[in-house]
Amino acid sequence: MFQLFLATPEKKLVGDSELSEITVPAHAGELNILPGHAPLMTTLDPGVLSYKLKSGQEERLAIGWGYCQVSAAGVSVLVEEAVSSSEIEAASLDKEVEKLEMLLGQDSLSEEDWVRTEKMLATYRAQLTLKSEKH
Repeated sequence: MFQLFLATPEKKLVGDSELSEITVPAHAGELNILPGHAPLMTTLDPGVLSYKLKSGQEERLAIGWGYCQVSAAGVSVLVEEAVSSSEIEAASLDKEVEKLEMLLGQDSLSEEDWVRTEKMLATYRAQLTLKSEKH
């Protein structure tokens, strides 16, 4: 078992809970972390993060861009955004995804705006993925 700390700029979602494993959407691909994992630090892409508590209960969250650090003490995850399936309203997200896709198709976006829009789109898509898993 090891500890998990998970937070966004607005709130702490998990603080020092014991878990048996965690799977994160690392930049280079999905990363499954088990007790005794080698120390590392990686960036996270928007996607679905899942973890299994010591009790066996599994939790899944849609996350935005962030960082993950694995140490002997446990795993720390700091992300821009994290939401559970119950917090996601799929109908309004579908509309937002459509708007962002149209925006990305325009030539008038600066490079900085394009990158920001692409990140937002990826975060919304991760939320839709999580919501669709629950149905």
